[in-house]
Amino acid sequence: MKKLFYFLSFILAVSFTSCELDNYDEPNVNLTGTVKYGDRPIYVRNNQVVMHLYEEGWELSSSTYMNVQVAQDGTYSAGIYSGKDYRLVRVANMGPWVNPTDEDAIIIDNYDGRTVDVQVTPYYLLDDATITCSGRQVTGTCTITEVTPGATIEKVGLYVGRNIIVDDTRNLGQGGYTEENAGLTAGQTVTLNVDLSGFSTNSINNSLPQTGFVYARMGLKIAGIDAMIFTEPVQVHFN
Repeated sequence: MKKLFYFLSFILAVSFTSCELDNYDEPNVNLTGTVKYGDRPIYVRNNQVVMHLYEEGWELSSSTYMNVQVAQDGTYSAGIYSGKDYRLVRVANMGPWVNPTDEDAIIIDNYDGRTVDVQVTPYYLLDDATITCSGRQVTGTCTITEVTPGATIEKVGLYVGRNIIVDDTRNLGQGGYTEENAGLTAGQTVTLNVDLSGFSTNSINNSLPQTGFVYARMGLKIAGIDAMIFTEPVQVHFN
C-alpha cells in the first residue's frame, strides 16, 4: 500500500509539472525590421544570415537566445512577448558587412510592436544594377561601390532561377549556367551573361518554367566571408 501511495504521488507531481510547463503563454507579437545601410535594405541569401535575440534578465549564453533569420530582402521577423525587454545582437563574420561591436547591440525596451531596423556598414554595394533578357540571353550589369576599405572581392556573379528566391545556391547553375567573374576591384562596372538556350521548358526542376519568365540577381562575395551581398531579384521574360 505504501509503494502504491508513493507511485501515485509521483504520477501526480509529474502531471502538475507538465501542466505548468504547458501553461506558458505563446508569443503574442512579432518583432520585425530590416537590415539596412542608411535607408537602403541589404539583400542577402535567404535565411543564411542569423542574428541572436535575448530576453533581458537572462544570462547571455548560447542556450538563452533565439536565432533570428534574415530573409533575402533584408527583413526579419521573430515571435516575442509584448511589454518585455530584449537585446538583438548581430553575429561576427555572419554577414557581408563590418563586424559588430558590443555597442552595436540593439536594446528593445517594453516592446510595443514598433519596427526595429538594424543598421550595418557593408564593405561593398552593387549600384546601378540592370538585368534584362533578350531571347534566352540574360544580361546583368552593375557597378561595384566600395563603402569600407580593406576587403578583397572574391567574385561577382549573375544568378538565374525559376523562383523569386534565387542566389548562389538556388539557381539554374548546375548545368553551368551561372556566370561568375573573379579578380574585380572597386569602381568597376561588371557585365555578366547567362545563356538559357540549353534548357527545356517544363514543370520540373533545372528547366525553364512554363510561365515564360525567370528571376535573376547579381551578387558579390568577399574573401573570407560566406554571405554575399546581392541586388534585388528581377523578373525577366524569355522566349
